[in-house]
Amino acid sequence: MKIKTGALLAAVLAAACALLIFPAQAAQGAKNGVGYSLNILVPSLYPFMALSVFVVKSGLAERIGSALEKPTRALFRLPGAAAASVLMSAVGGFPSGARSAAALYEAGIVTRAQAERMMCFCVNAGPSFVITAVGVGFLRNAQAGAVLFASQTASFLAMGILSGIFSGKGAEAPARRRKKPPAGTAQALIESAADAAYSTLMMCCLVILFAAMMNLLRMAAAAPGLSVFLSALLEVTGGCADLARYGAPLWAIAFAIGWSGVCVHMQVLSCLGGIPIRKARFALCRAAQGAVSAAVCFGLTALFPQSAETFGNFSGPVTGAFSNSVPSAAALAVLCAALLFCMPHEKLEIEER
Repeated sequence: MKIKTGALLAAVLAAACALLIFPAQAAQGAKNGVGYSLNILVPSLYPFMALSVFVVKSGLAERIGSALEKPTRALFRLPGAAAASVLMSAVGGFPSGARSAAALYEAGIVTRAQAERMMCFCVNAGPSFVITAVGVGFLRNAQAGAVLFASQTASFLAMGILSGIFSGKGAEAPARRRKKPPAGTAQALIESAADAAYSTLMMCCLVILFAAMMNLLRMAAAAPGLSVFLSALLEVTGGCADLARYGAPLWAIAFAIGWSGVCVHMQVLSCLGGIPIRKARFALCRAAQGAVSAAVCFGLTALFPQSAETFGNFSGPVTGAFSNSVPSAAALAVLCAALLFCMPHEKLEIEER
C-alpha cells in the first residue's frame, strides 16, 4: 500500500511540475480536448445517450425484450429486456451501452452479475467514429473504415457469446421486477435528457483532462513509436490519428479501437451508477476485445488487401462533419420507428411530486 501511495504521489507531483513548467502545451492540449468534445462528442453521443436511457425509463426495453427474449438468451444468456441496450452499445458509441446497462440495473430489471457481464462487451465505438472519422478522416480510405467496423462488430459478438458461455450457473436467471413502475413518456424523456447531460459533461471533462496530459507526455516521449503507443493506450481518438500518421498496420488501429483507451474506460466507469464492477476484469475484457478485433481485421485485410493499401496522412482537426454517417442515421431511424410503434396510448402527462 505504501508503494502504491508513493507512486501515486510521485505521479501527481510530476503532473503538477509539468503543468507549471509547460503551461502553454497543457493549455493547447486542453483546447484540443474542448474542440473534440464540442465538435464530435456532444453532437454524436448525447442523442444516443438520452435515447438509450429513455428506452429503459419509459418501459420500452421490456416491451421490445418480449419479442427478442429467445435470441437474446440464446446468444448472450441475458433477459430480453437487455436487447435494446446491446443494440445501442453496437451503434451508439462507447458510453451509450454502458449507461443503458446501468439504467437496467438501477431499475431492477437485470441482476448485478448480468449488468457486470454486459460491461464485458457492451463498450463499442459507433459507426460514425469508426467508418467516418477513422476510415474516411484519418486513413482516407472508406473501405478500411468498413473493415474496422466489421472487425469491431465481430469481436463484440464473440465477446458477448463467450461471456455467456463462461458465466456459470444462474446466468439465465429470469428478469427481475422493476423497483418502481416505468415513468410516463414525458417524464421519462425529461429524466433521460438530464441523465444524458450529466454523463456527457463527465465525459467531456475526462476528454479535456486526457488531451492535456497527452500533450505533455508527447514532449517526454522522444521516440515516435513510444509516443504513438502511449497515445493509443490513453485516448482512442488521438491514438487512432497518431497510428494513421505513423503508418501503423490496420490491425493495430483495430486493436486500439477495441481497447478503446483509458480515457474511455474512465468515461464508462463514470456512467455505471450503482454497478459495482471489478475494474481488473473490465480492463482484461477491453484488452481481449481489442485482440479479437485485431485478429479479425488481420484476416479481413488478407481477404480484401485493397483496404490495407497506403493511406493519406491526416493532419487537420476532426470536424463535426465526421460525426454524420449513413449507418448511424439508419440505426437512429430504426430506433425512432421502434419508439413510435411501441409508444404507449395513454395520455401524456408529467407526474407531480
